[in-house]
Amino acid sequence: MMNSKENKRLIVLLLGLIAMFLGLILYLSYFTVFEAKTIVDHPANRRDSIKVAGIKRGAILDSKGNVLAETVGEKYNYTRHYTYPRAYSHVIGYASKTKGRSGLEATYNDALLGLNSGKTLKDLQAFFDSDIDTEVGDNMTLTTNSNIQEFVRETLIETDKKGAIVVMNPTTGAILAMASSPDFNAQNIDQDYNAIVEQNNGAFFNNAIQGGYAPGSVFKIVTAAAILESDVDQSYEDTGEEVILGRAIKNAGGEKYGDIDLNEAFTYSVNTYFANKAVAIGKDKFTEVAERFMMNKDIDFDLNLATSTFKSEGWDQHALGSAAIGQADILTTPLQMTLITNAIANQGKIMAPYLVERITSPEGATIQTHEPTVLSEAITPENAQKLAEMMENVVRQGSGRGAQIRRTAVAGKTGTAQTRQADGSYNAWFVGFAPVKDPKVSVAVILQDSEKFGGEVAAPIAADIMEFALGELN
Repeated sequence: MMNSKENKRLIVLLLGLIAMFLGLILYLSYFTVFEAKTIVDHPANRRDSIKVAGIKRGAILDSKGNVLAETVGEKYNYTRHYTYPRAYSHVIGYASKTKGRSGLEATYNDALLGLNSGKTLKDLQAFFDSDIDTEVGDNMTLTTNSNIQEFVRETLIETDKKGAIVVMNPTTGAILAMASSPDFNAQNIDQDYNAIVEQNNGAFFNNAIQGGYAPGSVFKIVTAAAILESDVDQSYEDTGEEVILGRAIKNAGGEKYGDIDLNEAFTYSVNTYFANKAVAIGKDKFTEVAERFMMNKDIDFDLNLATSTFKSEGWDQHALGSAAIGQADILTTPLQMTLITNAIANQGKIMAPYLVERITSPEGATIQTHEPTVLSEAITPENAQKLAEMMENVVRQGSGRGAQIRRTAVAGKTGTAQTRQADGSYNAWFVGFAPVKDPKVSVAVILQDSEKFGGEVAAPIAADIMEFALGELN
């Protein structure tokens, strides 16, 4: 028989064991709910690396079904093979066991590992069907055309300049091709990585979506849209310079155009005209129009797209006049300038840009598909038509004559943006679309540190690309 003292000790012991047991349950519950993902995602978690090494990463294909990236080899010793390791280096990126991931390989890592497509259901199906392999990732089909992609990349590299080219379908927002120079070889990333980092020439930097450039005169598309929406007088007498707050804004080459209207000013890219009209429009209206063209707006995209900025706070009238010609505190990516061009080609509507058309399971079932969506209604269809006609004039008789192609009317705008360097070099731009009456392709070209104007070097490149792309699409 235990006495009362022993009974009390036994009760205290039992209560202590119960408290310890409850504490263990609470700790494990907290760990499972709040800390498990952090631990799983921790770089030092070798268990996750081993698990990933056992999964056959899904393939990436272009719009015609050509394989762009695939996984080869034996389980736990898989390797990634890239069909176009340079042409797609800034789009697909790389997936390396030692250097990590970049590009779409990073953005869609979970999908390519098959972690997004009902893993529990798949495990259950595999329990009853031995033909289903749960350790195979999903496949991804892009919007790109690899012939256009290779042509664009080779054309850009031949310029021997840093820069970028974007080619899109203006009516859907689908990216047909996108290249940035310099680039790298994704297939050799493990061997080349350290040397690329040491060279420090921006090979890993995607200029098409992350480069912030002064747009120069290609931004006159936005300024002209603001003029069309305003009730300002569209006539102007050009004397070769417009003095604002004691400082002069001059035309390229010291040209004087006399009495002109908006159409002539746009065709010949008359700086003084646009500076004068921007001051008349005012900062608030100009900013409102720019933001409808998605300036200052974050845009959801399959890759990390930098926000293009139109920071008008604090601008005086001279800064406003400079902004009208794409200088002042304006920075834009080449993809953003393609979207602005798309608004003119697509009756005022900007479609959301996208690279991934669909994701499918290894068995071919569709898991995710992209439907074209309107990002912004930047201007009215009537004003878009007027701007398209002005852009056509630029290519027919203005600064963009170098963008003419055979048997197809092209609409476009040239730009030559001053840089902060004092060596007489510029950022040379051209944006445009074709055919004017039924746009199927839009393009933005920028070459950094060019000694020549956009109409001289960027427009002919755009012409070659549009002609090639239209041939491919037909």
